[in-house]
Amino acid sequence: MKKVIFLLTLFPLLSLAKASAQFEGTFGMGVHAAYGAEINSLGAGAHIHYYRTNNVRFVPAMTFFHPRNGVNKWTAEADAHYILPVSPTILFYPIAGLSFLHQNFDASRLKNSDESNWTKNRLGTNLGLGFQHDFRFRLRWNFDVKYNFAGDYSQMVFMTGIGFWI
Repeated sequence: MKKVIFLLTLFPLLSLAKASAQFEGTFGMGVHAAYGAEINSLGAGAHIHYYRTNNVRFVPAMTFFHPRNGVNKWTAEADAHYILPVSPTILFYPIAGLSFLHQNFDASRLKNSDESNWTKNRLGTNLGLGFQHDFRFRLRWNFDVKYNFAGDYSQMVFMTGIGFWI
């Protein structure tokens, strides 16, 4: 009985190691949709994945948010993910990274506005969690929830995307 329990424990662990071994040194890219909770606006962007090791990948991304109340916003991010495989097709990962936020206000877009135009840039950090499901050969869907710490422009961001790897 001990041997059966040992084998039932060992086989899933071996499959997890096999699932992550295929990624080292590969690139991937994709598109994503985002929602900024503080600015209450939808966004769209693109991202690139580079698997440095089997469990660590770097993800530069660019997201442009829909203008709202005369404010245009975009973010450039450089995140790192630590991949935790749950099965051969499902991955969870914590997110940590840096971000650059750009916002500008165009007073001409609003009627009866007494404000003047302004532009603000902020450096920030990202912390969050993500989920990835590989639903076809080299095709994946992901969902990220992260908090962007950027002073007076901090906000929770929800992202979902689709992509592939080479």
